[in-house]
Amino acid sequence: MNSIEYVCVMCGQKEKEGIFIQGGFICDNCEKEIVQTEVQDEKYRYFIQQLKQLWLKNA
Repeated sequence: MNSIEYVCVMCGQKEKEGIFIQGGFICDNCEKEIVQTEVQDEKYRYFIQQLKQLWLKNA
């Protein structure tokens, strides 16, 4: 079991479980929310912006 906590780039919370994309950590809760969010939802734009920042930071 992972005892290290990482800060989620989406919600800013410290979590132990999640995924890393382009060096940024996304917690399990946010990952699930991203997958379930409809394109028309306002949160979708926020998620895209946050992911875009990860790619630009590592470009």
